[in-house]
Amino acid sequence: MTQLYKANRTSGAWRKLALLGLLGLASTAAHAQFSYSTTSAQNVAGTYADLGTTGTVIATTNTDDDNSAATPIGFTFNFNGQAFTDFVLNTNGFIKLGTTAPAAPYYYAGAQDPTDGPLNNATQTNLILPFNLDLVSGTTAAEYRVATTGTAPNRVCTIQWKNVSDKTRDGVGSQYDNFSFQAKLYETTNQVEFVYSLPTAVAASADAFKLAVVGLKGSGNSTTQSLVMQKGSAGAWSAAFAVAGNYPAPTATSVAAHGIRKSVLPDAGRTYRFKTVFANDNKVQVVYTLGKLPIPYGAPHTIQAVVTNVGTAAQTNVSVTATVSGANTFTSTKTIATLAAGASSTVSFDPFTPTATGSETVSVAVANDDDNTNNTYTLAQEVSATTFAYAQPGVAPGSSIGFGTSGSILAVKYTTTAPRTVSAVTARIGDPNSVGKTIYGVVADNSGAILARSANYTVVAADINTDKTFTLTSPASVTTGNFFAGVAQVANATAYYPVGVQAFEVPTRAGAYFSIPLAGGTPSDQSAANLGAIMIEAVTGAPATCPPPTALAVNAVTTTGATVTFTGPSNGTGYVIIYGPAGFNPASAGTSVTTTASPYTLTGLTSSTRYDVYVRANCGATDQSTLTGPITFSTACSPPIIATFPYTEGFDGVAAGALPCGITVTDANNDGKTWTVVASNPASAPNSIRYSFNSASAADDWFFTPALFLRAGSNYQLSFKYRASASSGVTFPEKLEVKYGSTATPTGQTNTLFQNANVNNITYSTTVAGTAAGQVSLITPASNGNYYVGFHAYSDADQFNLYVDDISISAVTGTSQAMMRAISMYPNPSAGSLSIEVRGANAKGGLEVEVTNLLGQRVHTATVRDNMTNQVDLSKLANGMYTVKVKNGNEYMLRNITIQK
Repeated sequence: MTQLYKANRTSGAWRKLALLGLLGLASTAAHAQFSYSTTSAQNVAGTYADLGTTGTVIATTNTDDDNSAATPIGFTFNFNGQAFTDFVLNTNGFIKLGTTAPAAPYYYAGAQDPTDGPLNNATQTNLILPFNLDLVSGTTAAEYRVATTGTAPNRVCTIQWKNVSDKTRDGVGSQYDNFSFQAKLYETTNQVEFVYSLPTAVAASADAFKLAVVGLKGSGNSTTQSLVMQKGSAGAWSAAFAVAGNYPAPTATSVAAHGIRKSVLPDAGRTYRFKTVFANDNKVQVVYTLGKLPIPYGAPHTIQAVVTNVGTAAQTNVSVTATVSGANTFTSTKTIATLAAGASSTVSFDPFTPTATGSETVSVAVANDDDNTNNTYTLAQEVSATTFAYAQPGVAPGSSIGFGTSGSILAVKYTTTAPRTVSAVTARIGDPNSVGKTIYGVVADNSGAILARSANYTVVAADINTDKTFTLTSPASVTTGNFFAGVAQVANATAYYPVGVQAFEVPTRAGAYFSIPLAGGTPSDQSAANLGAIMIEAVTGAPATCPPPTALAVNAVTTTGATVTFTGPSNGTGYVIIYGPAGFNPASAGTSVTTTASPYTLTGLTSSTRYDVYVRANCGATDQSTLTGPITFSTACSPPIIATFPYTEGFDGVAAGALPCGITVTDANNDGKTWTVVASNPASAPNSIRYSFNSASAADDWFFTPALFLRAGSNYQLSFKYRASASSGVTFPEKLEVKYGSTATPTGQTNTLFQNANVNNITYSTTVAGTAAGQVSLITPASNGNYYVGFHAYSDADQFNLYVDDISISAVTGTSQAMMRAISMYPNPSAGSLSIEVRGANAKGGLEVEVTNLLGQRVHTATVRDNMTNQVDLSKLANGMYTVKVKNGNEYMLRNITIQK
């Protein structure tokens, strides 16, 4: 499942793909008439059996917005406190019980808003809606048919819509073609089922979401009179869940209805079942156990179960029994003293200690009652010597989850009864949008501190719907008690949800599924989100005799040094620290130093450099631990003074979140929103610098270049690229000005070079030299010295993102200030294609271009024209610096450029 629910233009850290609840466990009072509830609804796999020629064709005048005549059910069907023997079919995927035809609207008429259709129409009652949408005939002629089969008192009336298609509406094309589905009415039990075939995806339409109405309605749309199935459009049909009442109005953060899209088809035979409520009906809602249990380190293990009274009568002395059969055997019985109608109780059985490895079955059952179909809940379990897992072995995920565009860790908490090492983390990879994205395995201690991780891994297409094992760079030593196994999701401009979840575990157990910050930190329990069983496993082994150091950290970083701290094992006698340039292989490269204790200070480092650090413990002459690390850090920079031009900055030499050496930022309004280097929307990959909006305050945020040593009497031309952003088709205009002055402070910026109070382009625009509005003036220092160029965002509150990239400052000389202002050259450096933009040079004919190398040799000539952007091909020139001279008669201007292929 890959639907991202966005709030406005931002979204929360935990982005779930769909709420996977099958029911609400709050107390539900018995209803005298409408006898269906979330607790008796089921979503199960089944078989779709086309009626063929069985039964009778239901005649309609047409296949678009039409009602049939009253049609016999074939027996008496009780619904909403009334007895019905007839129904009227509407071509838009629903029936109305009785002989009165439904009235318009026959489907929701608003733009993807399910709250204005028949379900919400107060005059429409006694509705059964297997797939209510604006439907028409598919590519094969639509047919409507009814057949009553079986013998009294157990007959079934099947109403079938065959070969229908959702109509193009609100600019959204058809998604399903030749779709067939059925509503089944059961005699005596008054059960309703919706059964679906496998439709054909419409090839000519774009994949897009639509909202269908699926459910039952009695006399109104309150929680006591209607029941609907709900899911996100990108969620599997197996993940749909029952909701009492009508659908909510769609919002940016809620699943509004039963979403569909062409890329997510129902599995053939998918069945939504609505059973009437019995007086005495206890249901085993879910069982909490381990899908994979390691011995003896995962034992004793306590099986739990949630038991719900889904009947209308209070229950007393409810007997609940847990049974294990297969490789091991076990039985435990508990009694729930009282259980009110609609209430739930979590039962904990006696601890279970398996001794044999192999496959077994865990089953929990309540005693027989009025409905025995929901009395037993069974799960598979594998007992081994190594692996922890909550997810069920051999069960496919119902969805996948993640953090959208954010970076964080999905983590599962396990408990070991003895020290162990964790060598690997295994996870089911779901969402196809994960292909090309970076994830890795992580092990953390009970506080969320990272103990070990695997190497970064880029997901490939073959990983989707498979279990991927992430081998840790060094095994993690975990102590007796709790630890976390997780999958880290690296932030990306495109949302993705990499980890599969199984839908069976609803309500989701507390204390099992967490999120942890990417760098480690306090775990946050996510059970309330009812995500299901997250498919992450921990592979363990024997504890190390020389455990690796923990809590490795680097602090007190200077331009040439840093202090390394760590916690060694109790039997550690000495330590080896290995460090080197980020990404080095500690087995074959780097510098090693020895120490007898922590901390240790590294010296002789190079400024503005990223380093990796590892540490290993020695526990005797021949006993040493595995490596802990790497910890990556960057030495402080020595801010440069730029004296050679052109000066260029593309923000690509640093990691996202860091600043290039010498670039400084000022959050002048102290609102926590300012310029940041990001790996998103670059003009040239991989980075750009971005100002992010504040919804309450106007922007007042600067970033400054390093010191530029400029000379009096010389001229310098600034160029850069900039853009605004859009969300949901709406562009949010920004305000940007650029100044220069003698200090890297707002007050020190005294000369305006550029100003645009309506930046509304959402693709990059390259600045043009000149003095007109929106053009960049020349930098003309009055005296020799250091100067700084400042970029100032002063956008209104609650706009969006403003991006800048590919800054270039070139020395410009010539005989004419007008020529200098009229001519822009970009990009600089150039890969060989140089744009020369001429605006207002007053040239009557072509302008001559002459390119010379550092030896003064002319290596290229060309002709460019005024008032246009001219392309000059320099691809045949070698890498290096060149001088470009543009002449208009006796006037000329000179600019240095760099060729860098």
